[in-house]
Amino acid sequence: MEAPKSSDHLLDCAYEIADKYGLAALSIRGLASACGVSVGTIYNRFASKGELTTATALLYFRRAFYDNFCHPVKNENYLAFCKRMFASMTQVILHYRTHWLKGSEALPSAEKAAARLHEEQQFEHICRGLVQVFENDSAIKVDLPGALSAQAVSEFTLRNILWELRQKEPDCSVLFTLLESTLY
Repeated sequence: MEAPKSSDHLLDCAYEIADKYGLAALSIRGLASACGVSVGTIYNRFASKGELTTATALLYFRRAFYDNFCHPVKNENYLAFCKRMFASMTQVILHYRTHWLKGSEALPSAEKAAARLHEEQQFEHICRGLVQVFENDSAIKVDLPGALSAQAVSEFTLRNILWELRQKEPDCSVLFTLLESTLY
């Protein structure tokens, strides 16, 4: 009788497979083999390959973003946080594109749609974090125009960072210069 495996253990194995071979290489049968469990054990934890793929991608972003940089450093101002976030996101996205998206064109459209939905949720979380950092930055001018609320500036910042990350050579120097001259 095989030892029961936790969902976390199975996800860790799935993470290793996706990091080495790409998300498209992840399969229920392959994961069961890698973990030394039955296919049924995997299905007891994940109802479908799509659910497994989505959970594995979420684990990647949780480890890459939440665990590594989604915690403001004490006394770190909004601009410094944004610069650190951009540097981290640049590395995370490059790694994701080169390792995890290998063969992604083979992923079913339902899995791609689920990934996009979770990606949007990740971005909303990041934006909420930016708002918090903005609101806690005592160096930001108190007399900013009303249109420059914490929410508006954070959404603008994130949109521009994400746009830059889609470019061949991402560069947020203009954004950071504008933030510095406007906010401080």
